[in-house]
Amino acid sequence: MKLPRQENWAEIHDQKSSWRKKIVGEISDVFIVPRYVEFFYDHFDQDKEASFFEIGSGNGDMSKAMLAANQGQIGKYVVSEYFEEGVDWLKSIGLDAVQADAQQLPLEDEAFDVTVEFDVMHHVEDQRAMAREMMRTARGRCLLTESNGLSIFRKLKELTPGHRAAGEQSFTPGKWRSFFEGHEGYELTKFEIFPFLFPFKVPAKLMPLLVWWNRTIEKVPFFRWQCSSVAIYVEYKRV
Repeated sequence: MKLPRQENWAEIHDQKSSWRKKIVGEISDVFIVPRYVEFFYDHFDQDKEASFFEIGSGNGDMSKAMLAANQGQIGKYVVSEYFEEGVDWLKSIGLDAVQADAQQLPLEDEAFDVTVEFDVMHHVEDQRAMAREMMRTARGRCLLTESNGLSIFRKLKELTPGHRAAGEQSFTPGKWRSFFEGHEGYELTKFEIFPFLFPFKVPAKLMPLLVWWNRTIEKVPFFRWQCSSVAIYVEYKRV
């Protein structure tokens, strides 16, 4: 697994701030995490007691947010981290956590209804291997938030020290789809992708304006593809 230059969990995350928050600031709590929760429940709102496996949960901020919004859609939610220290932290905050390499998950086939990941796949060495593991361990559905390789804004951010330290990279929509295509025994039946998020650090008094900007740019033709991230939903069948 391709990792940031840091070699332990504590140098990437800490108990108060995810790596995401360290890079973009308060917009992470004010808008990004709620937007991810909204995206999650847009797709799983009709589920009842479904089981989910989240890959690469960091400091657990996203996992806790998903569970806090649960109204019966989630029956089981297991999280994972590459670093043992991260697993210990996730367990300490009450999450069901296991240690796992995203490219070789320690799970049986079809172990969960859905596999999810939030900004993880663009860090690994072999994206196709991770995509296949997501499909192997789920029962036909995967959900991701990832980097947008069409965004000039995103490409420029990847040159900054923080993003370089995190091993950030980005891919085009076609490339993201290719990671899930062509695996023996699996056939894609749906691949949805749309751009969202244009975050950066601003003074607190400008936060409402930044939230408005993030909401608005998603809906503007052409320019919306300058958002730094993409939301991806995958359905597939076994053949």
